[in-house]
Amino acid sequence: MTSHGWWITRILAAGLCLGLAAPGIAGALQLFPAAEIREAHALRQRILAEAPQLDPQQLRQHSKLSPEALTQIQQRLSALQTREVENPFFYWAQGELVRQSHGLAAATQFFAHARQVAGARFLIHWLLWKEYLTRDLREEAQREALVLQAIQVAWGLTRFPLLTTELMRYGDEAAESGDLPRAVTLYDAAVANSPESPQALLGRAVTTWQADKTRLLEVLRDLLRGVAQTLRSPQSGYDLTSNLILSLVVTCLVILCAVAMILAFRIQPLFGHELNERLLKSFPPSAQFSLGLLVFLLPLVLGLGLLWSALLVLLFSGPYLTPRERIGVSVLLALLVALPSGYQWVAARHVLASSHKLALAQAVEQGGRGESLVQDLTRWSREDPNTGLSHYYLGLTLKRRGELPQAEAAMTQAAQLLPRAPFALVGLGNLQYLQGRLPEAEATYRMAAGLSPSAAAQMNLFKLYAQRLQFEQSKDALTRSTKLDPHMAQTLSRFHGQGGTEFVVDESVPRDALVAGLVPAARDVAAVAEGLWGAPLRGVSLSLVPYVAVLLVILFWTHVAMRGWTPPGRRCHQCGAPFCLRCQRSPKEKEYCGPCATVFRPREGGVAAFVKVRRLREGEEWARQERARIGVLGSLLPGGSDLYRGRMIWGLALALPAIWLLLEGLVLDLLTPTFRFITPLPRPVRWTVAILLLLGLYAWSMQRSWKQPERGAR
Repeated sequence: MTSHGWWITRILAAGLCLGLAAPGIAGALQLFPAAEIREAHALRQRILAEAPQLDPQQLRQHSKLSPEALTQIQQRLSALQTREVENPFFYWAQGELVRQSHGLAAATQFFAHARQVAGARFLIHWLLWKEYLTRDLREEAQREALVLQAIQVAWGLTRFPLLTTELMRYGDEAAESGDLPRAVTLYDAAVANSPESPQALLGRAVTTWQADKTRLLEVLRDLLRGVAQTLRSPQSGYDLTSNLILSLVVTCLVILCAVAMILAFRIQPLFGHELNERLLKSFPPSAQFSLGLLVFLLPLVLGLGLLWSALLVLLFSGPYLTPRERIGVSVLLALLVALPSGYQWVAARHVLASSHKLALAQAVEQGGRGESLVQDLTRWSREDPNTGLSHYYLGLTLKRRGELPQAEAAMTQAAQLLPRAPFALVGLGNLQYLQGRLPEAEATYRMAAGLSPSAAAQMNLFKLYAQRLQFEQSKDALTRSTKLDPHMAQTLSRFHGQGGTEFVVDESVPRDALVAGLVPAARDVAAVAEGLWGAPLRGVSLSLVPYVAVLLVILFWTHVAMRGWTPPGRRCHQCGAPFCLRCQRSPKEKEYCGPCATVFRPREGGVAAFVKVRRLREGEEWARQERARIGVLGSLLPGGSDLYRGRMIWGLALALPAIWLLLEGLVLDLLTPTFRFITPLPRPVRWTVAILLLLGLYAWSMQRSWKQPERGAR
């Protein structure tokens, strides 16, 4: 493996590609210009330096300040009044002091003044909003949230993932501290921000249930909506299918080993008998049994692993199986051919999830406009000049920074490289609109709407027609936009006609278009695929697995054909003892071993009654042991008894879903969490569903195993 491949694999092992959260991306890629970050934190720090008791860390220790402390802080703030008149945090601090001394109603005017002085500076409003959330000032936090939404709408956003993520984080903290009503309120706000967010819906269901068990209908509604949004969401669907394919690939290997173990349990007496008759007759019986067992376990003893032992068992078992069982084993061996494709498919998604380009795209989708983001996007567009996404995201970021001519140049190039992408045409039309070229913008919007139904294009046409006083066309465009995306229309309705900065709506890049435009490097995919494979076939790389699978199928059927010339060993129908042509006196006898044939086949003179009784008792004892084996196998693994009795289809039909549920629902989550994508469905929900389904499969398998002993005993 190359050094670059090891680097990618280490990222996967650290789990960085599975836990990208919005605040983490914001910190790494600098969502906002450096000057704005420095300004916001400097303004806040100047006030907290004079009034450290107002710091949230201090607030957790002393929720209410003493009158002496309030007087002391007020004196310090009065000394700052002249030079901090343009500092929003100065008025926030005054409002906080008034709130603690005279109540919230008296402090509202100070908080409103702080909001007014902050203007359109997003980060200052963000810090004020977090202060209100920390102090559980819900009305003030809601007012700040509206301002934050208005600023992001001016950037072209209609969803506010940063706000939703922060609200859910505060909600989780409140739930952990035992303040469940506040946690429910915070999750209500998160759902109001992003009603299609599975995380917000499922989180609200959990906190609501913890807070009030009588609200069962609301909990079930949120739970069902959360599951539906999980299945409907492109991002969640992407993560779920990635986990699903990985678990299916691992299930193929596990079912192969499980079938081999059950067949080994069944054919070992037959194989051992033939081996003893042919090669080991000179050894004592105990040594014969040990050497026969050693043949099956030889790869394991040599350190080649369990999978090689399973394959060796399947190769040896061919002559002892029925035609249907041979076909089933051949299908299992042939499934190995698809393993490289499955591992590479999952590896490509892991590499994409950990790629720097995807992180850039996510930062732009969340409203990023920092200098380092522009630099990285510019570098990306130069390195991949034929990739339309790099130019699109660069144009979108430059538009938010107010650099409209440069943004239009980048967006024009993106529209040329992505002629069938509505989002690129919407972005180009927005830049034409903002520069006053309304006829060009209208034509571009119409072209985007013609390619695919676009709520953003229709909303922008609504604004364009309204500006021209074409009210009929404006109304029709708004109706179409509302039908396509009701939440967007409802969100933007709060900001239409309020004046301020002119805004147009950008369209998010669909998940499939994003994945198609960010093709990971082949060497990275191959390196990660090898890491996921883990070489359970010692000495066989992932690329050689299909050739090994074909060779195994050929060897399997060759062994079956060669042994067809000499019938393999069988079990006696009466006592269950193995016998073959070498130990059977009559070559035509196919049902009874030598001793049983002497007793139960008609012959002159007959046999003594006590001999026949003894053989019958031996047969009953063998039948009892066989029924116990069948019942135990069916209880250990759903379908195990069917596989043992030769019912390959029924056995696989029960064993495959059981093993997949065990891996997907429990084992992989616990043992390999770094190789799993994070999904919105909570672990307790997934585990509960998996356990209930497993119990159903086990109950059915046990019923089949223990209720049909007579039929399965022979």
